[in-house]
Amino acid sequence: MSDKEQLQIDDQKQMIQRIRVFSPSLYKKIRFVVQNNHLEGWNPTEKEINDLVHSKPDLSEDYYEIFGVNK
Repeated sequence: MSDKEQLQIDDQKQMIQRIRVFSPSLYKKIRFVVQNNHLEGWNPTEKEINDLVHSKPDLSEDYYEIFGVNK
């Protein structure tokens, strides 16, 4: 397995792919999602993990599309 395919998780430091997650509850959630998707073939980069940890996505467009609500 190459380094790109290795999933790096450190429970002691709460780090995933060398990105520190300070909130224990957020760490557990992200770890669960990352591990499950890794089993399906996703090889997350540091940037992708960082985006998961620090971004606050605007899901309003998805909401409007799913529920057929016009703005």
